[in-house]
Amino acid sequence: MKEKLNSFEKEIKFFEMLVDGLPGIFYIFDKNINMVKWNKNLEKVTGYSGREVVELTIPDVIAGDDLERVQKTVEDMFETGFGSTEALLVTKDGTRIPYFFSGITTVIEEKAYFMGVGLDISKRKQAEDELRESEALYRMFAERMTEGVMIFSNFKIIFANDVFMSMFGYTDQKQILGTDVMDLVADGFQMHFKEMYDFLQKGMNNERSFQARWVTREGREIWVEGCGNSIQWKGEPTVLLTARDITEIKQKEISMQEEADNLRRENIKLRSSIKDRYRFGEIIGKSAAMQKIYEQILNAAATNANVVIYGESGTGKELVARAVHETSKRSGKMFVPVNSSAIPENLLESEFFGHTKGAFTGAHSDKQGYLDLADGGTLFLDEIGELIPSLQAKLLRALEGGGYTPVGGSLPKGSDFRIISATNKNLRELTQNGKIREDFFYRIHIIPIYMPPLRYRKDDIPLLVEHFLGLYSSENNILTIPGQVLETLINYNWPGNVRELQNVLQRYFAVKHLDFLEPANGRTGVFNKAEIQKEFTPAYGPGLQESIGMPEKSSAFSNTSKDQNNDLAQLDEAISTHIRRALELAKGKIEGPGGAAERLGINPSTLRNKMKKLGVLYGWEKRNSHP
Repeated sequence: MKEKLNSFEKEIKFFEMLVDGLPGIFYIFDKNINMVKWNKNLEKVTGYSGREVVELTIPDVIAGDDLERVQKTVEDMFETGFGSTEALLVTKDGTRIPYFFSGITTVIEEKAYFMGVGLDISKRKQAEDELRESEALYRMFAERMTEGVMIFSNFKIIFANDVFMSMFGYTDQKQILGTDVMDLVADGFQMHFKEMYDFLQKGMNNERSFQARWVTREGREIWVEGCGNSIQWKGEPTVLLTARDITEIKQKEISMQEEADNLRRENIKLRSSIKDRYRFGEIIGKSAAMQKIYEQILNAAATNANVVIYGESGTGKELVARAVHETSKRSGKMFVPVNSSAIPENLLESEFFGHTKGAFTGAHSDKQGYLDLADGGTLFLDEIGELIPSLQAKLLRALEGGGYTPVGGSLPKGSDFRIISATNKNLRELTQNGKIREDFFYRIHIIPIYMPPLRYRKDDIPLLVEHFLGLYSSENNILTIPGQVLETLINYNWPGNVRELQNVLQRYFAVKHLDFLEPANGRTGVFNKAEIQKEFTPAYGPGLQESIGMPEKSSAFSNTSKDQNNDLAQLDEAISTHIRRALELAKGKIEGPGGAAERLGINPSTLRNKMKKLGVLYGWEKRNSHP
């Protein structure tokens, strides 16, 4: 008997050692939920002493939403014989630890007991929480990407963001989730796509780019460019794919060679005839200086580089900008002119980048900005030297592909635009003075064009006068200008350039009186070339001299016989043209009402002498002249 008792005591000690050595906590309680047995770990984890553990009830260690579930689980266990659940174990100091509880029921001496263990699952719970947070973060990131994002495993789509769905004509994720990704790939490209997937799934590549034709939900084929990356999604090898629609780009590539050939042929044609041109678009002039400008317009139009046009007020900088745009491949899109100095500073960002509804008081609807309007076209910035540096920085970012954000908006936008700017100031000096950012200067100052003032190309004045005569004439009122008036116009220095010429002519047509504005330096007559170079070069740089063909050594227009003869020849030609026009309008009649002399405002005998001197033959004299 004593031996049996000793053996039994040894078994009890062994059992106690086994229980105390178990991981987690061990406990036995009866059907009345009275604690009968527990291990040391339970005391260590909960912070209760052995004496306190005896008095513990379930509500003492389980609280909150878990209590009702645990009590129901315990009741069910005495019915079914086993059970398990997760709950937060509340320690003596109030700490809450996630635990997994499980156990079985047993009957000893006709009494029912429940034996169970509890395992600390804090690390597992932390990992699950981190996984959920990470998944939510990736989902949010994917949803906000401007490119299409799709995740698939074993060729089945398990995620697609809004951009991807919109690209392929889906409106709800339920329509696309579970779809075989190969159904979206066009025939002829499926083998390549399967090869990409195999490479990624087998770990031969972590990233693989592709360019292929895909099929939308409506059956329309589009070109898609993207990249596939091998990732783990919920423990499974998965492919994360980013995609963007490049259909328009591909179509342009297909026609690019043909377009380039056409442009090359047109360029050759233009260059071969440019010496005979008296105008380019709305620009008028046949002088060497203007022929040079026409050449520069063609060169600028053949590229996508930014252009800056220097010139005095009234020289036609915007006309040059429009000519570059209309001759370039951007001519199919908008030309957006902006007067940089006319926009209030507090409205600059709204005008350039647009705004959303409610962005500020008075913003009753979304509004497009200049960059939206100029997408694919040209943004013409007149008086660019007036732009504030902060706006220069944002324009620079947009030019370099960083996009821009409308006022009140949160999502960035992009615009493919070209800047053609104009100024009557020295941008280099403004850069040195800190008014123009250096990085912005080098971004816009790629192709400079220097517009010559009208006083440098006086041989264009008769052409301009002829243009304005036609512009302001009507069927009932054909305008003409007397010879001495034309001569006066040619001799004037035109500080306001072509704009002033137009103004003077409009006033003359109205009141039959020439009224000139005083030049800035208070002088009239022809400027000396050296004076012109000194006056103009500091403002616009040395590029002007080459642009208008000025010789390095300056000499007065009228102090050499060669220059003098050239000027006189040009003037005689202009007067002859003007007399012939008056004779045509008078149908060959020289004197009398409606005759050429009356139209020109000179004496008939003076007109005849002038015609004889210049060799102008008309009517009877022409019929009786000998070859």
